[in-house]
Amino acid sequence: MNRPARADAQPVYTITQHRPADVIAVSPGAAPVAPPTAGVELVTLPGGEQRWAYVQPGPLPVPAGPARQPVPAWAKTAALLMWSAAGSAALAGWGLSLAGPWLEALAWALVAFAAAVTVVAFVVRGLFSGLRRRGGGGGNRAEATATATGRTVLGGKVTATATAIARSE
Repeated sequence: MNRPARADAQPVYTITQHRPADVIAVSPGAAPVAPPTAGVELVTLPGGEQRWAYVQPGPLPVPAGPARQPVPAWAKTAALLMWSAAGSAALAGWGLSLAGPWLEALAWALVAFAAAVTVVAFVVRGLFSGLRRRGGGGGNRAEATATATGRTVLGGKVTATATAIARSE
């Protein structure tokens, strides 16, 4: 209990804890025995004399943190799935980087195919429309008539008739 704090050759001061039940022998001319206050202890000096002295308090107790709680199951599942999701995204990115030039060539091939289909469609249309014009025979005539009836706001009756005639020669 009264161990020195240092092991070198310097003077060592022994600090004792005061207990009210103990009898303290005080040399003549020493400080009177008084009940200690907070931070005051009885110190034995190198000459054997005892005095009251203020001492540094020991290390303060570390406050206990909150109690540990178990990790929820959803958090464990999410943590395990993150590796899978990250790996899938990385693999997809790598695959697209490899397929990039191929996809670009495919896009240009589709554009060229669409242009070719358009040109062929116009050529075929032009061929068939040219055959109709050259076809011989007489002219054709078509006539269409449409009639509509209705009532006005004041209750009157309205009739409208339209006729369209088309001739080709």
